Amino acid sequence: MQRWIVGIIVAAAAAATISAQTLYIPASANADGVNQTTWRTDLQIKAVADAPASFTIELLETGVDNSEPASVEHTIAAGESLRLGNVLETGFEYSGTSALRITATDGAILATSRTYNDDPAGTYGQTVPAVSESEAFPFGHDATLIQLSRSPDPSVGFRTNIGFVNAADSSTAIEVDVFESDGAHLGTLTRNLPPFGHRQINDVFHAVGADDVPDGYAIVGTTSENGRFITYASVVDNGSGDAVFILGGLEVASVPLEPRLVVFESFMRPG
Repeated sequence: MQRWIVGIIVAAAAAATISAQTLYIPASANADGVNQTTWRTDLQIKAVADAPASFTIELLETGVDNSEPASVEHTIAAGESLRLGNVLETGFEYSGTSALRITATDGAILATSRTYNDDPAGTYGQTVPAVSESEAFPFGHDATLIQLSRSPDPSVGFRTNIGFVNAADSSTAIEVDVFESDGAHLGTLTRNLPPFGHRQINDVFHAVGADDVPDGYAIVGTTSENGRFITYASVVDNGSGDAVFILGGLEVASVPLEPRLVVFESFMRPG
């Protein structure tokens, strides 16, 4: 007589929807800046998982509707890494500022970038990471930017620029609340982003009427129910022009792990 011992594995499973991998570079430049700086962006992309990859790079110009952006296509071999120097010029013959959207149409990729002052004596700048489209902030979820600062003297200390990328195909209203480190509210700014638009508020503390802010932060949200956005801050040294790039973070309270029940399944037969 056969003996059967039967159990069931109880587990939570979600059906994965296969879709193209989409990444955003929130800020890029091929433009002159303050204090005789010249800003350029190099883009780096690597194929992953021992497979080749094909992808498109789309130019999301600052201040305009990017529903039909200019794009370029590339294919890289398995294990290959591709660097595109001054990508806005070499890829698009574009002068100005923008965001970039990178979509893997085949395979998977890693991406990052560097925006820097191209000084004859040596470059300096900031790494601007790629952000997955899934990490965009939806309506009802605010982003927090910390480590912000402003000096009233334009030759010393720092100034802070805050930028946004609209990850939605419709206009998105952005609201920025600016604070001192002790929580004192300094003011509110609103901006409207066109579809897949990019905008930046330069010297954000000055824009709300604050003069001297040694330490501050900002909270960014959208009032558009279908809105989805990425936000960042660039804190620039007034003396050198060097900058620190800061991505918006989600304030989440610590949640204790819940116990899970797991029941194993097995079949046993004689022999």
